Amino acid sequence: MYIHPVLTPERAAKYISAFSNKSGGDIILGIQDDGQELNVKKYSVPFHIEKALELLNISVNYKFEEFQFKGNNLCYISIDQSVEMVKVDNTPYIINPDGELLEMKTKTVFLSYCHADADLANIIEESLNKHNDINVSRDINITQYRDDLDEFMQTIRNHDFVVSIVTSKYLKSINCMYEITELMKDNNFKDKLLFIIVNKDDAKYYKQQNIYENFESGIYDFEKRLSYITYWNDKGKEMENSLKKADLPSEMIAEFALEKRKLVSVIPSTNIFMSLLQNKIGRTFKDIKQNEFQEILKAIRD
Repeated sequence: MYIHPVLTPERAAKYISAFSNKSGGDIILGIQDDGQELNVKKYSVPFHIEKALELLNISVNYKFEEFQFKGNNLCYISIDQSVEMVKVDNTPYIINPDGELLEMKTKTVFLSYCHADADLANIIEESLNKHNDINVSRDINITQYRDDLDEFMQTIRNHDFVVSIVTSKYLKSINCMYEITELMKDNNFKDKLLFIIVNKDDAKYYKQQNIYENFESGIYDFEKRLSYITYWNDKGKEMENSLKKADLPSEMIAEFALEKRKLVSVIPSTNIFMSLLQNKIGRTFKDIKQNEFQEILKAIRD
């Protein structure tokens, strides 16, 4: 990339972001490219790369040197490819095949899973995060003390896609089903939902100490689906009976209102969710991983 006559820190930061987010590259200051030939021009304005680097979200590997060529003062910046996404004002950049500097369009993916199946979630997150145009969100990334997990789960509708890892414990998890309930509030939730139906062949992807019995969801079996609905109906009745027996003052009952609202909302949502999965052909974790999650990547990028 040849730059003349002036490269501002803001523009330099965007170029550094673009090269970092791909395979690296070089910026040479003091060369004019008219499309036919390169002309050496004295670069008279001192360039302070520190000002550009301050605008980046992370540190990058680079080399900056001044040099003389045919009596002219020139300088260059050599940028290495970055493992992490490099952004300027929270925006990543790329350079297209025509050499134009553009904002990188990223797709956001919410990873919905039960903690018992974290081994599978880790593999998916690691694979998707290799792609700079995909940004994965999951609950363990909520690291700040006192962050509101409920508020985080409600952001599910703000994502472009949701990848659900469907196991037996997933379908019996109040938080997982609440995430799906929030997704269903989006009119386009069917288009956003990507899912993996875990079966017995996927056991090898769990760490030995984490594998548990009956992890398969059995989503295509009528009796199994009915058992999940019965499970949630029983949970609803248990909570109602517990609150009646507790005979708490109204001001204390309010503390349990959120959990009760969650439970009431997930009962119909679980049924709708399972009906949706039943009518679609789900892929196993093993099948999707064998192709390096290309089916999920294609759905995200199409």
